[in-house]
Amino acid sequence: MRKLLFSILILLSLTPVHAQRATDTFKLYFDIGISALNSATTKKIDLLIYNDKIITGSSIMIIGYADYLGTEGRNKTLSLKRAKNVKEYLVKYGLNANDIKLCMGKGEIERAGMTDRMGYPSDRRVDIVVNNRVKKPDPPVKPAIARKPKHDTVKKVTANNFEDFKHLKPGSTFLLKNVYFPPDRHTIKPESRETLEKLYMVLRDYPNLKISIEGHVCCVKNAADAMDIETYEQSLSVNRAKAIYNYLINRGIDPARLRYAGFGRSRPVIFDEQNEEDAEKNRRVELRVIENQ
Repeated sequence: MRKLLFSILILLSLTPVHAQRATDTFKLYFDIGISALNSATTKKIDLLIYNDKIITGSSIMIIGYADYLGTEGRNKTLSLKRAKNVKEYLVKYGLNANDIKLCMGKGEIERAGMTDRMGYPSDRRVDIVVNNRVKKPDPPVKPAIARKPKHDTVKKVTANNFEDFKHLKPGSTFLLKNVYFPPDRHTIKPESRETLEKLYMVLRDYPNLKISIEGHVCCVKNAADAMDIETYEQSLSVNRAKAIYNYLINRGIDPARLRYAGFGRSRPVIFDEQNEEDAEKNRRVELRVIENQ
């Protein structure tokens, strides 16, 4: 018997570490009696996806729990709602719903003899159990350099020189610098007003100028666009472009002269981001000239 146990121990010691962890479990914590995700919980999910801890093709189980506060029936419902809210957030972020094999609530975790009115915080949670034995998606292949369309040969402005912008030909783009947004939001910061007023005055003084406002984001993985935490939509680039569009309309510019669009990360300046400088180049708003007679 001793020889058998010794042999098992030897085999375990030789087993690679990654083979011992077929799954990872990530814990998300909730407020007392609340099923809705709080800011800390959503931020943790965002980081898990961003860091490839949860990827498309994984086999995922979502299991909700509650502490001993409340009745058994209420805690069962509460734990299920917590699990469903986590599932909804993951799917809204871009995860394939078919990857989620189980979503359930187990109710309260028994804590014999405990009567504290604050409950047991670590039991108010949802566990995301991810099977790691899946092949990670291959990194995107940088496309071959194609022949540039004619409008790409037109001068491309990359500064806030509005004197150049108002003379650009159709198809030309203009990098709109010094327009700022809070992280993961589409609300324009007040310090952007000077730049937006310059843009407004150019459009006011050149009534034949028509433009498309085009948003782009960086650092997105396993999703077409970044999450806008103000709307809980996977459309941050669109919403930021629309915010500028709305600003110009509110200042009196004819909507017929304006378009807006969001391209997520489908048109990066730097294909493989290595640092914040690369990310900043991809995180941008461009103006494309449609007409300029």
